[in-house]
Amino acid sequence: MPVHALKASFFARWLRLSATLLLVTPFAADATFSIVACDHAGNCGAAVATNNLAVGASVPYAQARVGALVSQFETNPTYGPKGLALLASGQSPTATIQRLLDGDQHFDGSTIAERQVGVVDAQGHSANYSGAEALNATWAGAAHGDGYSVQGNGLAGAQVISAMQQAFLSSRGTLAQRLMASLVAGQDAGGQVTGRMSAALVVRTTEGNWQDIDLRVDGAADPIKDLSRLMDQHDAWQAIIHAEQQAGKGSHGAARASLADALRLSHGWDRIWRRAARLAISMGDNDAALDYLGVFVSLNPVWGRIELKDPLYAPLHGNAAFESWRK
Repeated sequence: MPVHALKASFFARWLRLSATLLLVTPFAADATFSIVACDHAGNCGAAVATNNLAVGASVPYAQARVGALVSQFETNPTYGPKGLALLASGQSPTATIQRLLDGDQHFDGSTIAERQVGVVDAQGHSANYSGAEALNATWAGAAHGDGYSVQGNGLAGAQVISAMQQAFLSSRGTLAQRLMASLVAGQDAGGQVTGRMSAALVVRTTEGNWQDIDLRVDGAADPIKDLSRLMDQHDAWQAIIHAEQQAGKGSHGAARASLADALRLSHGWDRIWRRAARLAISMGDNDAALDYLGVFVSLNPVWGRIELKDPLYAPLHGNAAFESWRK
């Protein structure tokens, strides 16, 4: 067989093997830092970062009014659903961890010595566990308190856990914003020594459905930065919805303030600028609508030309800039 054919055959077999491994083997998270937390309203969530692929697919779990859990270092993905079920049945975080360890069954050939687990319940109780092998991963450790647990391995030092803990306790805002602040603080304090690849943030709210947050960066050079941007854009979407609701009630001043927040957090998201333009012109702010449309058209020219055909923008007809965008 020619050399190029041998190479092609080998590459094809390698691709088939890789695809098979992706289907049957969960991604380990053996250099990870995370936080799990619940607030007083019963919202529960987790934020996590690692140097492996797609950490959000197997490490963090949460359920409103029940609790949150992470399983890392050598992840046992069965811990998530089993742990939440134990918490829902009334087991404490400490008892939940012990039950999980007792029933570990050496998943994927690993043992409880390779597990690192953090658990919190909706009542604010928390606990964590770090196996002997996990504790041998460069620097590893954990801290927990009322309503949260922070844990990590393969870290730059104890300052990572301390920074995450302090950021969560001192920050204000929604549970998701506080979890994000904690993750950013951990990265700023040194994060992992082995690199970075993925990050995730999940919050299960008491309202449920579209109010829940499930943001993931599955593979990136700076996943926490990317996750922070996604969190900002999530908040931008909430702010523009709030602005529209305020305008509908006649509170135009409050609507303009919320609109400004949405644009500040948009990171160039075209959909936010489009809705800003529509809201502005509905409130009679024609100059502002023109400014917002200019940004929208520059971000998405094709959609922009479609948008400009809407009769909503009749008050802008004849404006030189507006007419130039319609060409």
